[in-house]
Amino acid sequence: MDTNFDRIIRKIAQLTRRPAHDIQPERALRELVHDSFALVEIVVELEEEFGVHLTHDDFAGIGTVHDLTQLISARMPAAAV
Repeated sequence: MDTNFDRIIRKIAQLTRRPAHDIQPERALRELVHDSFALVEIVVELEEEFGVHLTHDDFAGIGTVHDLTQLISARMPAAAV
């Protein structure tokens, strides 16, 4: 069974065209995505896939892949977790 983390990693890997093994929890998102537009695209894709909404303030506090995973998991509807 895929965890939320696995699904998020696959989506980031797909959008950044990086191998999934290159995307570790402690990895800074800015290391993976240097372009602000691409970062917004990733957030939009993840919002759609997981049925969550992230605000600009939420995103300002996200530094690592783990931070993003934790936030998305916390925002997911209870039935989807």
